[in-house]
Amino acid sequence: MEENKKVKSFEETEFDILWEDKPAGLWQRFLTLIHLNFTTYQITKDELIVITGFFKRRMNTCELYLLKDPDLTDNIYQRILKISTISVRVDSNDRTNDGKIIRIKNIRNGSKVRKLLRDAIEDDVTERKITYFDKV
Repeated sequence: MEENKKVKSFEETEFDILWEDKPAGLWQRFLTLIHLNFTTYQITKDELIVITGFFKRRMNTCELYLLKDPDLTDNIYQRILKISTISVRVDSNDRTNDGKIIRIKNIRNGSKVRKLLRDAIEDDVTERKITYFDKV
């Protein structure tokens, strides 16, 4: 008889992680230095995952095939620190999430991560054999 395995924390869940990082703004770098930066961004082959919180840990996920148009922005502060923000729109049939914007804030190598995310979205859509008309 097979027993169900229970996951005790977010870290014990196994994902095929393509990219993982923490925000790297000036304040976030200080918090990382003293091990108090509790925000983590992950891109897997199927999901975009944002883990936040210390007392109350929250893991927000979004399937890659629902994401559309990853955009890269950086202001003068971010250009000085060589970081940027990726904004990606959720394109779903659910009225509550349709048009929602997910922001991956203050990350290093933003253009490389945006391209990786765009390629991962395209791969997931191709793997699931989703066409634009299926989404409408």
